[in-house]
Amino acid sequence: MQSLSSKTNVGLKKAAIFLITVGSEIASKVLACLEDSEVEELTMEIANYKDIPIDQKESVLKEFYENFVAIDSFDTGGLNYAQEVLEKAYGKEKSQKMSERLLRNLSNGPFRFLKDVEPEILVNLIKNEHPQTIAMVHTYLPPDLAAKVLCSLSPELQADVGVRIAKTERTSPEFIKMVEKLLEDKIKNISKQKTSTISGVETIVNILNQVDRSSEKAILTSLEEKDKDLADEVRLLLFVFEDILKLDDKAVQRLLKEVDTQILVKALKGTSKEVKDKIFNNMSERASLIIKEDMEAIGPLRLVDVEVAQQAVVKIIKDLEDSGEIIINRGNEAVVI
Repeated sequence: MQSLSSKTNVGLKKAAIFLITVGSEIASKVLACLEDSEVEELTMEIANYKDIPIDQKESVLKEFYENFVAIDSFDTGGLNYAQEVLEKAYGKEKSQKMSERLLRNLSNGPFRFLKDVEPEILVNLIKNEHPQTIAMVHTYLPPDLAAKVLCSLSPELQADVGVRIAKTERTSPEFIKMVEKLLEDKIKNISKQKTSTISGVETIVNILNQVDRSSEKAILTSLEEKDKDLADEVRLLLFVFEDILKLDDKAVQRLLKEVDTQILVKALKGTSKEVKDKIFNNMSERASLIIKEDMEAIGPLRLVDVEVAQQAVVKIIKDLEDSGEIIINRGNEAVVI
């Protein structure tokens, strides 16, 4: 079974079924070891279940037992011993798959810290390394992440790395640790840069959200003279997409005249029911029905695509405010539309 902290739907469902099957006493002890966010996800999933077929329970328990045997063998005798035990118990083909899953799931397994890194960031981290190093890292990544990273490399590098992955057999522990340390250091540097940038931008945004409009304009004008890109970033953060709830109906209706329908469809895919209701209540019944149908038809979207669409809507709101056509209620000024 996948880690209880797995963010995939399959892993979450299996974890929920396992906890239901073992009973509330054991389940409560397991939940006590998890993060609050994980407990919330699991309890929500558990609450959605009513009747679970007995064969599904047996399948989940069997998978849990297999992983338990694998991890216990690894802890007592190392990877080679664990693989030997698994092969004797389950045969060569099945034990090989279990070993691969074990390596990916072990908290102390190689490159475990990369599983939550965005593919785009990971590509930038490794693209300038030797193809053999890139191939080695791929062998320890979850398959879905490895596929995204490989597809993001240049065509020439893709081919080279693909061949090396296929030919990869054993890698020395020393080399693995060296590459792990290299990537960990790179990630730490990126995190430090992001933290220092975000904290400053968030601070100025929080300040500007509390001042009147004339003071905000004066500060932004001064900031723009020194750093236009930073000023633009601050402007976008001053009003986030969910803040549409702060607009009155006339302002929303004015906004809808300027927003492209397809951009609105994408922007609404990743927002709350309250914001959707705010938008739909300011449309004709026919227009809202068309938007809802388009949202259904477009299917799942990448988070980045939703965010780009939402930023486009926010920019229109800011432009309308700058032109004096709407005024955003900041909580400390009267609203005049």
